[in-house]
Parts: sequence; C-alpha cells; structure tokens
Amino acid sequence: MRVRSWAPWVALLVVALGLAYWLGATTPGAAVRTPGARLGPEAGQSVRVYRDAAAKSLAAAPAGERRWALISPVAEWRADEVWPRLGGVDGLDRVGRVLLRVPIPGVQTPTVTVPTGQSAEGVAAAGELAALAVPDLVAPGARGEAIARVSASRLRAGRPAVVGVVVRGTGEALRAVAGGPGVRSVQVLPGDTGRYALAPLLPSFTDRAAPGPDDRPVPRT
Repeated sequence: MRVRSWAPWVALLVVALGLAYWLGATTPGAAVRTPGARLGPEAGQSVRVYRDAAAKSLAAAPAGERRWALISPVAEWRADEVWPRLGGVDGLDRVGRVLLRVPIPGVQTPTVTVPTGQSAEGVAAAGELAALAVPDLVAPGARGEAIARVSASRLRAGRPAVVGVVVRGTGEALRAVAGGPGVRSVQVLPGDTGRYALAPLLPSFTDRAAPGPDDRPVPRT
C-alpha cells in the first residue's frame, strides 16, 4: 500500500523535472537564449542601469496587452508566498517559472528555475522540485556536495529562496504588481514572445550583477 500511495507523487516529480530539463529551466541562468530578448540583468551589468531599463519597459507595456515579465523581490520570498502575492491579480494570467536560490553569506549557491504550473499547490512545490535539481548544478567535490546538501535541506524546509518569478500579464496588471510590497523590480519583454534569455536580479546584487565571494565554510544545516 505504501508503494502505491507514493507512486503517483514520484511520477509527478519525475515528469515535472523532465519538463524542466526539456525547457532548459534547471540550468543556472537562461532557459532559451534568443538574441535581443532577455529578462534579468546581463552579467556584470550595473544594477541601477538595469532597474532604470526595467522601469522603462514596465511603463511602456500596453495596458491591455499581455507580455512576459520578470518580477524581482527586494528579499527572498518563500515559495508558498508567491501564489498569495500574485495568483489573485486581475490580468495576470500565468506564473510561468519560479527562480530559487538559497542565500548563504560567502557561499556561492546555484540558481534553479522551475516551471510550476497554474495552481497554488504547484507554485508552493517549487522548493521541493528545486531541491531535487540542486545536486546536478554544483561543482564536483566535497564543497559542492556540502552546498547541495544544505541548499536542498533549506529548500525542502520552505526557507525564503525565491529570487524571481516569470509571469505573463497585461501592462496594467504588471504595474499593479510592481506597486506591491516586497517588489524590487518588474521588467517586461517588449514583444509577445515566449523565447528569451533569463537571469535573476539577486537581492544581494547592490552595485553590479556579479557573483559575490565564495570564501566561507559551508554551514552544516
């Protein structure tokens, strides 16, 4: 009985992760890289320049037309916060992907991008799906294994780790989201395309979109 009860959930996780890999979504950074279409800052880009450009893209988004956009939080959100924040916004049709990264000072942890599906339960499960993908995204060796272990543990525990959410909605809806609490930036693609490069604006990026130091011990938990 136990095997039968778990089997559908295991199958669901396998299918979800298979879809994520098919989309290229569980690699750090971009899902599908198409020149000229990008959500998130370029490597090394000034945060101020990126946020100014994002604000202009948001202001230019047509009120009644739907576009893909990247929502970047001021600080990491919990996965179970995403749907309550965004699921009820009129004109916001889809939560496409959730970007997660466990913040550990002085330790470089991987960013995982998860396609979540259109339900509160699916979005809340993003941490569990990300935890399954993390071991394949770290460098080989003892340090990488330790980073994967603590990242997966914190993701499964529901610790704040959401560093970006890709959504599709009208310009009016996206501007409403941008005015909500805890939102640092909303960048909108200029055209109605589903093919774009993707990278997070991490909360830790204050001057430039560049990796921080990786020189501290990895915590045990």
